[in-house]
Amino acid sequence: MPSKGEYCMRRLALALGTLLVAGSVMSMTGEASATLLHVKPVITATEATFTIPSSPTGVWQLGLTTYPPPVTHLGKVQGTSGTLTLPVPHTATCSFQADVKVEVTGTSTFVMYSSAKAVVPGCGGGTGTRFTPGYWKNHEAATTALLPQTLGGYTVSTFAQATAIFDAMNCSDAVNCLAGHLLAAQLDVANGSSTCIAGTISDANAFLTSVGYAGPASYSISSSQRATALSLEVTLDNYTNDSNSPTC
Repeated sequence: MPSKGEYCMRRLALALGTLLVAGSVMSMTGEASATLLHVKPVITATEATFTIPSSPTGVWQLGLTTYPPPVTHLGKVQGTSGTLTLPVPHTATCSFQADVKVEVTGTSTFVMYSSAKAVVPGCGGGTGTRFTPGYWKNHEAATTALLPQTLGGYTVSTFAQATAIFDAMNCSDAVNCLAGHLLAAQLDVANGSSTCIAGTISDANAFLTSVGYAGPASYSISSSQRATALSLEVTLDNYTNDSNSPTC
């Protein structure tokens, strides 16, 4: 008779189409395969996020702790769809671990799904100098050191990706304009500048997610969406142009 925990693990494995055995991954035909690639949470200087996948269905939980042990629990949040978000506070080391667990529909136990560790300079606040998009576009080493950054559901992992985003910042296209200013603001915060802009960063990321942002491209949006994007862009632009002020 399997234990309750074993039963829940089997339900999760079936929902994902694999059988997890002793830490390895086994296909339903019994053939060993590579480790299952699960969606991982993302940790930046201001927030930890996880976008809930379409399968399996159930209750998802994002938790944030310091790292390495002994850990301090910094918060957790649950949901069934969308993006889970937790604020990243200031700590002495700026080193964190984000864990994602899921309680598959029909079970009553949370099981580990994925996790991520990251050191994010400037976590939780700072008075470091703010730089404009032009600075980050022309300082490859500085920009690369602070990647990856996430814009909506799009992850910027390389300097080439960052440069393409900054090159597409013509604000006749509100979405690409917002993306460039958002990336600059997030790089500023990751570099140790004030996190007073965290609320706008969160709103801008939510907006880019809502329009399906996937890097520089042509996006069709309504007039009200355009107004929202440009309003957020102005706030982010003011922030990155305000040197090292501790306020926004």
